[in-house]
Amino acid sequence: MSKMYHPQYFRKFQCTGSLCKHNCCHHNWNILIDRGTYNKYAALGDDFGKEVCDNIRVLSDTPFKALMQRGQDGKCKLLNEKGLCSIQLKLGYEFLSRTCRLFPRKYTLVEGEAEASLELSCEVTAKLILFDESIMRFEESEQPPTDGDEMVFSQALDAGKYTSASNANAIFWKLRTASIVIMQSRQYRLRLRLLILCLLMQQIDELFSSGRDDEVIGQVDSFLSKLEADEYDLLREQMPYGADPDPDVVLGILKDMKKLDHSVFNRYVEQALKGLGIPYESREIPAGFMAEYFRLYNLYFVDKEHIFENYIINTIFSEGFPFNYQHDSSVLKNYAALLAKHDIIEFLLTGVCRCHMKFDKRKIIECVTFFARVYDHSIKGYLSME
Repeated sequence: MSKMYHPQYFRKFQCTGSLCKHNCCHHNWNILIDRGTYNKYAALGDDFGKEVCDNIRVLSDTPFKALMQRGQDGKCKLLNEKGLCSIQLKLGYEFLSRTCRLFPRKYTLVEGEAEASLELSCEVTAKLILFDESIMRFEESEQPPTDGDEMVFSQALDAGKYTSASNANAIFWKLRTASIVIMQSRQYRLRLRLLILCLLMQQIDELFSSGRDDEVIGQVDSFLSKLEADEYDLLREQMPYGADPDPDVVLGILKDMKKLDHSVFNRYVEQALKGLGIPYESREIPAGFMAEYFRLYNLYFVDKEHIFENYIINTIFSEGFPFNYQHDSSVLKNYAALLAKHDIIEFLLTGVCRCHMKFDKRKIIECVTFFARVYDHSIKGYLSME
């Protein structure tokens, strides 16, 4: 059986089903139905099979694309009166679509090797990932039984799209491993780690841009040697918190996300702005904002930066950083995207905690979950596997 590489937390996940406060079947998502699963329903030949097929909208046959119908409340139409899946109750787990069987698990291929992670758009995984104070570790294990077509890879990373070097795979692994090492260097505050990571990405981007791809691995080794020798301590003296977030950029992104009109997420945006003293309508940054922002951040997160560290490292691993699965940007642009996601999360959680005048674990889990649901799914598309 083949090996699968994943964070240690992956094996700990267990779906809570109907006990979940924000069940994914109740959310206004496009739930894809793959051809094999649709054919199973069509072949039933009974009233229930017809009911299931009637609640699936086939958008195209070649390539096959179909979506589960939702009610006006956004819930899957095949939930029963208790909010449970009628397909699983009547036919069994093996009759669920790929999307329903997999979520929030994410299987990807990196240069032909299987990897697995969990998405933060599930509140169970958010709790599991974010609040573990230990360093996130990675391991290899046997791939699970395929159970028909269950083992479906949503994306595949081709390092050759970023570099023409013969050792493209080795370059990717070196860069991703170095990124994780930097983000786990807890002798530095988290924002300073992000700044150090930026310095590395700038150097690597320059090598790629000038066609010196064969120097990348040596440059990374040199950079990590300096990190180990504490040669970046001068940065700590000059910028103890690292680079400041850009509140105008964060507010601009949140404004765009608000247009998607997701009531729960928008409620958290309003709470964050209230907590940070930013008028909701004007969105103008008050004078002296950054000093007060860092005071509040330190008040709630000075000893809890592992929350943001785990968020970043999970993103690095699951999105193929510093490359990505779409092959449409440079390593420096991918860093900017990673930083933007972190800054939004940091901004939201700091504001929400201030709004409620306490470090609220429940609110943090919900806020991160719904940010991921809006940003990673509504904006970027949901599990497009067909």
